[in-house]
Amino acid sequence: MLSYQNNMVKTSVRKLVEFFLRSGDIETGSSLVSDPEAMQEGSRLHRKIQRSKKAGYRSEVPLKMSWRRDGYELVLEGRADGIDSAEYEDVDARDENESAVRRVPLIDEIKCVYKDVRQIEEAEPLHLAQAKCYAYMHAGPAGHKDVLVQITYCNMETEEIKYITQHYDMEELAQWFDDLMDQYKLWADMYVEARRRRDDSIKAMVFPFSYRPGQKKLAAMVYRSINDGRNIFLQAPTGVGKTISTLYPALKGLGEGKAERVFYLTAKTITRTVAEQTLLLLQKQGLSMKAVTITAKERICDNEVMECNPAACAKARGHFDRINGALYALLTEREIIRREDILEYSEKYQVCPYELSFEAAGWADCITCDYNYVFDPHVNRKSLFGEKSGSVLLIDEAHNLLDRAREMYSAVLKKEDFVRMKKLFRDKNKSIVRKLQNCNRELLRMSKNVEEIAENIDSLYYPLFWLLGTMEDYLKDHPEMENREEAVEFYFQARHFFMILDTMEDGYEIYGEGGGTHLKVHLFCVDPSSRLAEYLEKCRAGIFFSATLLPIRYYRQLLGGSGSMDAFSVSSPFEKERRLLAVASDVTSRYSRRGTEQYQKMVRYLEETISVKPGNYMIFFPSYEMLSQVLALAEESTLSLAADFLVQSTSMSETEREEFLDAFREENSKSLIGFCVLGSIFSEGIDLTGRRLIGVMIVGTGIPQICEERERIRVYFDRKGKKGYDYAYRYPGMNKVLQAAGRVIRTAEDTGTILLMDDRFLLRENQMLLPEEWDSYYEVNLYNYEKVLEQFWEKVQETFMTEE
Repeated sequence: MLSYQNNMVKTSVRKLVEFFLRSGDIETGSSLVSDPEAMQEGSRLHRKIQRSKKAGYRSEVPLKMSWRRDGYELVLEGRADGIDSAEYEDVDARDENESAVRRVPLIDEIKCVYKDVRQIEEAEPLHLAQAKCYAYMHAGPAGHKDVLVQITYCNMETEEIKYITQHYDMEELAQWFDDLMDQYKLWADMYVEARRRRDDSIKAMVFPFSYRPGQKKLAAMVYRSINDGRNIFLQAPTGVGKTISTLYPALKGLGEGKAERVFYLTAKTITRTVAEQTLLLLQKQGLSMKAVTITAKERICDNEVMECNPAACAKARGHFDRINGALYALLTEREIIRREDILEYSEKYQVCPYELSFEAAGWADCITCDYNYVFDPHVNRKSLFGEKSGSVLLIDEAHNLLDRAREMYSAVLKKEDFVRMKKLFRDKNKSIVRKLQNCNRELLRMSKNVEEIAENIDSLYYPLFWLLGTMEDYLKDHPEMENREEAVEFYFQARHFFMILDTMEDGYEIYGEGGGTHLKVHLFCVDPSSRLAEYLEKCRAGIFFSATLLPIRYYRQLLGGSGSMDAFSVSSPFEKERRLLAVASDVTSRYSRRGTEQYQKMVRYLEETISVKPGNYMIFFPSYEMLSQVLALAEESTLSLAADFLVQSTSMSETEREEFLDAFREENSKSLIGFCVLGSIFSEGIDLTGRRLIGVMIVGTGIPQICEERERIRVYFDRKGKKGYDYAYRYPGMNKVLQAAGRVIRTAEDTGTILLMDDRFLLRENQMLLPEEWDSYYEVNLYNYEKVLEQFWEKVQETFMTEE
């Protein structure tokens, strides 16, 4: 909400009144926000209304007031839509035989709405408060004794206008304004004091460990990119200590005024936890700053059924009446604010925990959250990430961002949903039904010629535009409507489609699926680089880092949008002698050769592995189907006598995942084999150090299954002169392999084995995608594998175990 630079705190009138004067309940869909095109249409009507005024009417008048505080200047600024003068009949003056009619200043605040303006009886409180601020800022310093405030409501469709005008005595207005400013000053003082403590503590902050090999280089590259204001890619292997090596220089840059805020972005809960632990470590060493972790709504909502409305949730009822008290207490009593802190203050003050976390993040110096809170236009909030934010983005496990971005920027529209909504609104609102029918009519035309949907996609634009505006107003005005959740869900899906349609450029495949009532229209984002670039341009610097950004040109093109963006690599800090890398040349997962013969070989490799070195292992399969078939053979073999099996299921709860990982104990009396699926929850983002995991086996090269989307990626990049098959299949597959292999050897003291079980790993095009530290490997088969293993573990025993 506040901006603080060069000993100046400032905010806008709109932000001020929306923060301090909000009240009431949370409703599902209460945060409905107009689409960018609606805002453009509103701006057009603003200008049209302003141009229609008589001479003397001034449009877009900048206003500003400032106050000196303890060591800083406090500023409030805004822009009045219009300032004019108007005749006002003063009843008191008429009684005193003075002229009853005189001209007084008039402040005009224009609001464009979808609502029928004839139904508006009084101004929205926040609209009125905004205009009252402008009125005082204009008329107060000029010495006027009273002022008129006018709210001009204009219907977006009909352009019908309604004026609501109120008269204010300046003494009365000044008292109201001073009370509001007292709140502003209280929060600004708190904010400035916290910033000063933060900067002093960061200046004194030192790196909390002895630098590992490569770690100082990594930290220096991050600091340099922030100092220079540029984006970079960092390929840094497991064990370098990427979290502290990126957070430390980013916080140093923050304290030096090179950034306004640091975001630590990740797709995994466990890496968010590591970031929190790193901040807590720095706090113990004297760091004083506000850091907030944002948790997904479904994981932080404490209701059995997640319903954001006052009838179902006591915390939603009157939430905005209590939120500022909860927020002020949280910010003044906590610094590193985690999920448990949010839940504690949510319960104490009876406010929504999800909304409280966002409110706290708006005042934070460092925010740890999922990618979508920055890059997804439907989740991103301007209070966190607005225009030219000056933020530093630390993008952990950046290889995951590609598929996540494709998901964020793709959209689907289903014809059957419009039919369903027509039935839902039939007896509620004829205007919405008519606009649903207009959309449905266009979809019907498309269903008759699916092959030409891409050429005709723009025909949906205006039908959707007018539907969404009308639905938005209706949903805001009818919080108790029957089946409201269903209507809100449809609204957001349609709005998402419209926003993508409105903003998409190159990088999309547009196609239809099904026909008739079952038609689905897809806007599939194949290349999200230009969409991501929109957000990166607002930042001071974006740091993409991962252990598996190979090939770098692929990620640099699809995430950075620029093949010239700097990319650096940090060497592995681990001794190669502690790791065995082997490729099995006599087994394959090729679809044409899958069957009992190959699966029995996989079981034999498992048997030989634990016979040479009992311990904890994981084996990763390309599918649940293959996992099940190999598991069935393993359970019938002697392997089941020598080892316990743990099996990943298709939908494991968080508790089940924790239990799965907790079973990998160093003191297990019997070997343990975890049967897992490549590219799923256990193939990245987990830390099983020491003897908790001493080997991984990976079946296949991770190639995704052929599907409509993968084929469209392949065809798209073939058209672009790229290697379409590699972009759609090979590169994503090998990334999954490298991630799974990274589960073993997590620290400098770890030892372990990696067995790649597919002869395709011997192909040159796949070997070119392996990291530089994998420059040597053993080619094995069932005849020499046991000997290779024995030699490796004997050498480990002689070289390292004796030393330790």
